[in-house]
Amino acid sequence: MQLNTFTKPLIFISLILILVSCNDVNNTKTNDSKSDSILKTERLKDLSGQIERNPENAELLYQRAQIYFNDKYLNKAEADMETAIQTDSMNPIYHFNLARIQYAMNKTILAAQHYEKAIALKPDYQDAKLKLADLYFVVKEHQKSVQLLNNALTADKSNSYIYHMLGMNFKETGDTARAIYHFQTAVENDPADYESTLYIANLYAAQGRKIAFEYYNAALKLRTKGTDALFARAVFAQKCKMYKQALMDYRRVIDIEPGNYLAYYNVGYINFENKMFDEALRNWDICIRMNPNYGNAFYMKGLTCEILNNNTEALINYKKAIELEPENNLFNEGLMRIK
Repeated sequence: MQLNTFTKPLIFISLILILVSCNDVNNTKTNDSKSDSILKTERLKDLSGQIERNPENAELLYQRAQIYFNDKYLNKAEADMETAIQTDSMNPIYHFNLARIQYAMNKTILAAQHYEKAIALKPDYQDAKLKLADLYFVVKEHQKSVQLLNNALTADKSNSYIYHMLGMNFKETGDTARAIYHFQTAVENDPADYESTLYIANLYAAQGRKIAFEYYNAALKLRTKGTDALFARAVFAQKCKMYKQALMDYRRVIDIEPGNYLAYYNVGYINFENKMFDEALRNWDICIRMNPNYGNAFYMKGLTCEILNNNTEALINYKKAIELEPENNLFNEGLMRIK
């Protein structure tokens, strides 16, 4: 349809208005950010002035430490909280916040001590219990983590995060049955819990149980573009020799995440399994372009060339694989066959 002379200017003006309005939004965001920064600086100056006049005011030190912590000035935040605790050692919130700061500084022993102190001062301090349970999980003190989580559970039996963390601890200690049970309970309490759903799927997949597909599908309904669930489902389908499903999932992964070299590697492997050697080599070449340090791709190229009686090319790829992983027995065996 031909635009008349009156319509064209109107469209042009509309476009200008849209662009202006977009710029106004961006300018507003920038101005808000600057205003926040100015207010924060003024608040910091005001607090520092008050602290200078009253250096033992624990509450002022706590407030300034919060600003320092949020701005990643961890040493200053820690110093303020330590001084606040010297003034008021019976305030559980002060111990909790010092623990948070020290955990961010990777001072896990000191952080644990202050979380424990916060709980001792306030036995129903759920946030402190959960943070300390997380810390114990990270440092692999799983028994202590589970004990704290069970304690927290008595006060809040519907907290999906507690069940999720119990599942994580049992997964790490190899108790798969209890891990699955707690992840499932987490999902029952929060059907939108993507992480727990995916862990259930992965644990069932590790056992070779096809019920894993149900949980992968559920995870993908929660995150339609979740490449971790999609990739894991593809790997399990490949393991079950459901190659059509696996290839479809790998291609979707590549569409969402074009730089995923492992997806190309696995597509190559499926082609290799089906004796589609040229297609396998093509996918491994793409994989290598994306990650020139991935030794497995060079090895599989070498193996394919060996099968095709192209020993010169096989030798080049085996040598490259060994250059990347000198101690890999499989790579060295390939080289010895050629020699």
